[in-house]
Amino acid sequence: MPDSYDVLRSVLTDSFRVPEDEIEPGRTFEQLDLDSLALTELVLVLHERLGVRVSTEAASRTTTLQEVARHLDALRAENARPVGPA
Repeated sequence: MPDSYDVLRSVLTDSFRVPEDEIEPGRTFEQLDLDSLALTELVLVLHERLGVRVSTEAASRTTTLQEVARHLDALRAENARPVGPA
């Protein structure tokens, strides 16, 4: 399973043309000049790549990349848990 932070970094550089040297865990989306429309698109791309639905609250302009990566890790771990008999 690819690291969530690495996937986020890849999406930001490939899809949003954010220079790689600007991507740091403590940076916010606002500091990377991503507006609300870009964040909506980012949420959709992450859903396609990772198969998890990120809420818009978890990816706001003031959210750091590290916070989003942790949220993605939690969502992916939750989806990976085996489902027991009902």
